[in-house]
Amino acid sequence: MDELKFLYLTWDDIQSLAEKTADMIKKDGFKADIMIAISRGGFDPARILSDQLGIRKLASLQIIYYSSVGEKREKPEILFPLNAQIEGLKVLVVDDVSDSGHSLIAAKKYIEEQGVAEVKIATLHHKPWSLCKPDYYAEEVDKWILYPWEPNESIQDLVEMLTEKGVSRADIPAKLKEIGYTDHDIERYLRF
Repeated sequence: MDELKFLYLTWDDIQSLAEKTADMIKKDGFKADIMIAISRGGFDPARILSDQLGIRKLASLQIIYYSSVGEKREKPEILFPLNAQIEGLKVLVVDDVSDSGHSLIAAKKYIEEQGVAEVKIATLHHKPWSLCKPDYYAEEVDKWILYPWEPNESIQDLVEMLTEKGVSRADIPAKLKEIGYTDHDIERYLRF
């Protein structure tokens, strides 16, 4: 855990990041016919961006790559294919973060194979080492991001990491508070 740095975010942070990303898209003049949320991390940013940009058509595609905090599969896999016809359309793909970039590269390739007119990618965050630089993103960060839509999942992964590092059960709540979790989060989601 010492080698990992964390960025804990609130829903207000997410709203601000989505607004910043939406402003970049508007400034660029890109007008998508449809938005595709990359499931699961892209659901919440996509819904906020669809409101900000007035895009009412919102589809999804699920790609799995990360299995837990800092652990990746061998390669991204499409778990659930696209649930919309997009041939000839201008598409905005939305995810929470471009980390390794592999999932976004796989998504873009898959979407382009559907015969779209144009595809652009928007994320809230971009990591400097990512192989895919989104067309639009609010911030570049080099930390593990803890999004507010996954408190249970993140806390369980962090407990496992802390335990493996030799942190005692009694000290884990304090470590979670250091990262940014509230007493409510810890009380609700901390399980041994």
